[in-house]
Amino acid sequence: MAAVDRLVQQVTRLVERDTVDGVASGRPPELSDGHVEMLQPLADNLDLPGRLATTLRVVSNRQDGRWYDRREDARAGLTELVALCADSLEPDPALPPPVDAGARDRLAGAVTRAYAANATPRLVADLFTDGRPDDLGRFAPPQLEGDVAAARAMAIAIGARTATREEDVLRKLVAEGHGGAAYAAAGMLLDDRLDYHRLPAEQQPGIRRHLARSIEAGFATRDIREAKQREFTEELENRREDVTGGAGTIDDASKMATEELGKLNGFLADIDYWQRSAEPRLEDVRGIVAEHLVSRVEHHAGIQTDLTAAQVTSPAAATTAAAQTMVTASSIPPASRPAAAAATATMLTEGFDELPALVTNWQADGANVSRQAELYGATLGDRTLTAVRTFEQQPPNPNGAALNREQAGPAAFAADPAIPPLRRIHSGEARRPDEGATRPRTGGSDGLTR
Repeated sequence: MAAVDRLVQQVTRLVERDTVDGVASGRPPELSDGHVEMLQPLADNLDLPGRLATTLRVVSNRQDGRWYDRREDARAGLTELVALCADSLEPDPALPPPVDAGARDRLAGAVTRAYAANATPRLVADLFTDGRPDDLGRFAPPQLEGDVAAARAMAIAIGARTATREEDVLRKLVAEGHGGAAYAAAGMLLDDRLDYHRLPAEQQPGIRRHLARSIEAGFATRDIREAKQREFTEELENRREDVTGGAGTIDDASKMATEELGKLNGFLADIDYWQRSAEPRLEDVRGIVAEHLVSRVEHHAGIQTDLTAAQVTSPAAATTAAAQTMVTASSIPPASRPAAAAATATMLTEGFDELPALVTNWQADGANVSRQAELYGATLGDRTLTAVRTFEQQPPNPNGAALNREQAGPAAFAADPAIPPLRRIHSGEARRPDEGATRPRTGGSDGLTR
């Protein structure tokens, strides 16, 4: 029995690894005496599976006998063990309770057995030391029937809608743990739908929960009889119904999702909910402009600012850092650099002051406000380069700049002919920023935000 326990642990690890994101098993599977008897020869010969090959078994006490292949029992016992190990995976604690526990358990059992029929042949090689796929002989194509056939039909139907292989669909259904198959199926059906992702985030879990319960209920409405309980003349027809019933559950769920998503999106559009929630606030717009300003300046200057992730969306921090960075990378004489940086920062501040009016115009034109903010931030970055290049040709007077900052304030710099007037910048003048201006900022090895 100890050898069988070790085999169960090893198969459990293989199942957890095969399902990729499968969670750890919560309880070891319970094996019947007959199942243990089937697995015992396999458990005793993991080091040399060739011992399981065909042997001569004596019949009664006579000398004659018949050839017996113990690998046949090993294949059947291992397939059942893979199903039990898959069914022992714990579900996510956040999984909603079932409306019908029997329906959920029935779907879980069917999915794990369909998975086992598909997965066991490819797990054999990893079961033995230096194993090969044929160490247990040839697995015959499974003759699936009843719930297992319906579960496989479900996986094929989901795969057809999501461009996913059947075996990968079954992996994902099993990986959600016992009872999570319907929620995994609902997630796969919804993830590629634009009408689902257009919903506000707080609305999406309800749709997925409704769809998952529909799949569980639809699967449970099928005839639960096994083939051995059916009349022979009914067997082929019932197998056809198993397949069409499993696929039909996904057809019905997909149709319901289309109807429900259409109704909900229509309702939200009627009350203008989506349009309002999609429009960024002025504070958010300022942050977008600041981030793209800094990114554009870093691209032009060829060096990074010292801003943190929190500071990069702050207009005050962004204007100072952008001006200083561009001046640092320039050929402006050192004595004139403070005045040039101050003048450039003042120009950028004036650009941020114009944002409320610009946002109003963008909204009135029906433009994408976030996209216009990105372009505007890139435009400010280009203007920063223009201003600094002008100062390279005409360095500002250090004393005059200091006098202006103390006595004349920002207006003196706003009127400086060396700096193009920012008030003439409109969204139509902004050119699309290049890749360097919009690349994502990630943490570098030196701790700075890139």
